[in-house]
Amino acid sequence: MPKKRYACSSKTRKRIYEAATKLFTENGYQAVTLSDIAKAADVSTGTLYRYFPSKGDFLVYIGRDSVERLEQFAQKLPSDMPVFDAVLAVLLEDIAGTKGIFFTSIKSDAEGLQFQASDVRLAYSSEIYSSKNHLDFEIETRRRLVGIYSSILAEAQKRGELDAGLDVDIAAQIIVAIFFQELDKGMYNYDYPYEPEFRGKLRFLLGDSLLVSIA
Repeated sequence: MPKKRYACSSKTRKRIYEAATKLFTENGYQAVTLSDIAKAADVSTGTLYRYFPSKGDFLVYIGRDSVERLEQFAQKLPSDMPVFDAVLAVLLEDIAGTKGIFFTSIKSDAEGLQFQASDVRLAYSSEIYSSKNHLDFEIETRRRLVGIYSSILAEAQKRGELDAGLDVDIAAQIIVAIFFQELDKGMYNYDYPYEPEFRGKLRFLLGDSLLVSIA
């Protein structure tokens, strides 16, 4: 008798994923079980396993979810937006989404709402190297992230805003490396000064190639 196959629904996957990230943010990654996630998403554990066979699969999907949001964000940027501002906007949007998952809020009577790093960040860093499948998934995710910046830079070249000699693919890879370097530096600091750090590094990277001045 042939083995029964199940069709996967993107809506169901999204509901399970969102339930998981909410639980991870509220309770910590280590404290949450797959049964907890299934209950929160209102699905059976069997259904959950078809979409996310292990808890670590949720973590590698964080990067993919972030890139999909960034692709949509980048597509909505004004077509005449200066390249420096466009790249910076995507970097800051990426940070904003990442902080929502990697930090959790805590109450302080003296200073109001504060934030602290959650254990999701540490678990994510180790999980992407835990298996070849996870690493391949992460590599493909970062390839798509490079593609976002490469497209922005290529369009700027067409507009005559960037020097035609700039290798946009290499520049895009450097921008992604800058993002992860700054993300690591701000790992335990919710108020890390991402914007000025990004601005300084982008000026160094793109300065000589920009055919218009940076404000």
